[in-house]
Amino acid sequence: MKVIWGMSAIVGLVAINAAAGAPNRPTYTKDVAPILNAKCVSCHRPGEAAPMSLTSYDEVRPWAKAIQQNVSDCVMPPWHADKGIRDFANDRSLSEDEVATIIRWCEQGARQGDPSDLPPAPQFPDTGWRLGEPDLVVTFDAFDVPAGGPDQFVDLVETLDMERDRWLNAIEVKPTSRKVTHHVIVYQTEGNQPPQGWLAAW
Repeated sequence: MKVIWGMSAIVGLVAINAAAGAPNRPTYTKDVAPILNAKCVSCHRPGEAAPMSLTSYDEVRPWAKAIQQNVSDCVMPPWHADKGIRDFANDRSLSEDEVATIIRWCEQGARQGDPSDLPPAPQFPDTGWRLGEPDLVVTFDAFDVPAGGPDQFVDLVETLDMERDRWLNAIEVKPTSRKVTHHVIVYQTEGNQPPQGWLAAW
């Protein structure tokens, strides 16, 4: 009797410990999609600059290993501000919990999960101005990008003839073709002087 009772107690204890130590298995629909929607799909969607769309499980799943690597290395989403200095508005970097969730999801098989857990798709503005109607629009000359060959780095220059000094609150860049535009950096310069620092980047 004592031996049987002892075995029952051991089996029960093992079962309890196994349940308590069961790993949290995140899914795309419940855990990963909300992160991607908030921090990634503004660029990773059709018509935007990122090379692949990440708006659905079928789109995300083939890139799971690459996502895990880039998130682990803090390469994506791109955010170069030092968090140790201060908090920044519109910080799109991932928190430690978000990074851990994505890595765990990838390591545990990148499961889809229950479709009913899927959050609503984020809504984005149309092709108009994201920051509101601008006070001044500067249009640069068109540049034809060759179909092949190395990357092209082009300086486009435009002179602003303004009647008076103005405060600059925001700049929004709208490339004509996002598919062939990797990045844009806006500098200010005066006369023949070299650029005097960034005004904006896209």
